Amino acid sequence: MKTDRQAIVWVSAGALGLLTLVVVFFVSFNTPRSISAESPGVLPDPTMIATTSLAAEVPSSPLPELVVPRLPPVDYSPGSIGAACKVNEFPPYHWYYDLDAETRRSLENSPYDSTGDWKEIKECEAALERHIYAINPYLWGVQDENTRKIRSFTLIDIDNPLTFERLFTDPLGDFARVQEVFARPECQLRQDADSNWNLNETCHAESIFNYALIMWFCYDDGVSNRTRQYYWEEDNPTPEQDRAMWLQRMENNWVRRKCETLDPNLDLQAPMHTELRQQILALQVHDYEHYENAKGMKSLDMALVELAARLGDDAAALTQSHGGPGFVGQGYKYGPLAGWFTDVFHPTELFIKHPPSVERIRQLVPLFANNLVANGGKAIKFDHEALVQHFCVPPYYTSIYDKDPVPEPPSCREIVNELRQELHDNQTFLDLIATFEEVAMRLDVYE
Repeated sequence: MKTDRQAIVWVSAGALGLLTLVVVFFVSFNTPRSISAESPGVLPDPTMIATTSLAAEVPSSPLPELVVPRLPPVDYSPGSIGAACKVNEFPPYHWYYDLDAETRRSLENSPYDSTGDWKEIKECEAALERHIYAINPYLWGVQDENTRKIRSFTLIDIDNPLTFERLFTDPLGDFARVQEVFARPECQLRQDADSNWNLNETCHAESIFNYALIMWFCYDDGVSNRTRQYYWEEDNPTPEQDRAMWLQRMENNWVRRKCETLDPNLDLQAPMHTELRQQILALQVHDYEHYENAKGMKSLDMALVELAARLGDDAAALTQSHGGPGFVGQGYKYGPLAGWFTDVFHPTELFIKHPPSVERIRQLVPLFANNLVANGGKAIKFDHEALVQHFCVPPYYTSIYDKDPVPEPPSCREIVNELRQELHDNQTFLDLIATFEEVAMRLDVYE
């Protein structure tokens, strides 16, 4: 019995010791311990701690809502681009383009969709087409009265005026006719050949000019180089000026989209047109290599414009520039009006907007005759209202070199009264002056 009791005591002691060891181990394992530099240990991952701690204790804060500023509305007439395209709902121009692209496109009133394409609205597209189709491409965006290079288009009326509608009516047909022209020797006026305006219809002069401008706008950066008005943010543009920048961008996008619908074979730079390019360059009157752009195309555009003028297209005959934003060609030297331009006076005498003077009106009042004829029998019809506004309505040209204040110019009434006294015995001139006076009074620009 003594042995059995001793065994029980040892078993009990052993069980108690084992239980104590388990408790000590459990407490020791779950009690935090400091780790000294001398006894380095494995530290828990601080990233995991931060992640679980923030997720559990600090809720994520929503981004502040972007507040789109609103400009006072501009009064647009019904049917205009501004009304049809709801331009008053657009964000301010500079504010919008200071945002990153993703934020811009996420705005509810952004004019672009999530892919970066312009949001197409049926009424807006129709208004843009009506507006742009009526524009003369050489006058697109021009507001500077001192830009003499395009005054011919505003002062002279022709039977088939140049418009974007004329360019986009039949580009593929126009190009086919250009190809036909360069297959017919009689239409290829060499550099030393005289103009032949009688070939106007048979050699498709109109199509040549149309295609030259399709090349300019669709394949030669003409849209980017158009004349446009830009207002810097620090100038605090008015709502009208801000909206005007949006309207210009919409016009540009519309023309570019129109160009994208054209047959790719229209591009004169395509490899298949190598021979045609060489034929065109062989006919250029002047060497325009120094006017070529990176694509080497401007000389092609200019050669076509001037060929169209030499073949008798009236619109091509009004071009007056070696290039630059929105301008291509020197057709005024070769077209049906060339004799009138060079024999009567140089175009700059008319097209620069000088203030009215007795000498100026004495020289130019003959333009109010109804029977003006250029050398070669071509009748010239001036827009009398445009002429009067050109003479009588400021602002007038001022040289950048003028340091002194420009004196107030006399009114057209003062000039006409003085001229009447000078020409009192010349009935022909008195009749022309009377026509000038009647138009000026009707337009309320006489005083």
